[in-house]
Amino acid sequence: MEKQLENHGVEVKNVNSTFYLLGILFGGITGGYIQETVLGAVIGIVIGLIFSAFFVRVLLNGRSHDR
Repeated sequence: MEKQLENHGVEVKNVNSTFYLLGILFGGITGGYIQETVLGAVIGIVIGLIFSAFFVRVLLNGRSHDR
């Protein structure tokens, strides 16, 4: 009962999808700008997705209390 009262009104938000979207967006923009082709943008999207997955899985894993 006490635990329910302590956590009342506190919602945990999942922000992992935000990091994935930012990685995809800026990876695509960077790849497209550097290569000046659609293929470069696609490669940038893939690399941005890999970096964002690394960030979410490794770097944010130990800091769950901050989110």
